[in-house]
Amino acid sequence: MEKPLFTIIFKDGSNFIGKSSYYDTGWLAIPINKKIKRIFYLLPSNDYLCLEGYDSYFRMSEACKDLTGKKAGIVRIQYDYIMGIKDNKVRSYRITLANNKDDKFKREDITTRIFDKNSKFILGLNKDNFRG
Repeated sequence: MEKPLFTIIFKDGSNFIGKSSYYDTGWLAIPINKKIKRIFYLLPSNDYLCLEGYDSYFRMSEACKDLTGKKAGIVRIQYDYIMGIKDNKVRSYRITLANNKDDKFKREDITTRIFDKNSKFILGLNKDNFRG
């Protein structure tokens, strides 16, 4: 049995366990009326990243679809993101899941960035993916 990608502990002490596939994580099934205390997010190394103390949380995957060649039509998830939002700042963790030989970022690399809540990147995210 594969491990779930995330486990959420709510402020009321209950929890929510996600699914084990990046293609169907279970994120959108998280109850929107419950306040999140802490998220344990599984990394490709089988370690966990713990986010706590944010006003809301966001996750998404970034994928590529080959258009030509022997892999035409195949979708590959390149990066997975988990973010915490507090006040006017968004802390983003980008987790590299796949790479090509000459890519700058290698599998399991984690890139951390802080964005302004009103930046073009953050405002362009799907609002339905935010959970509090």
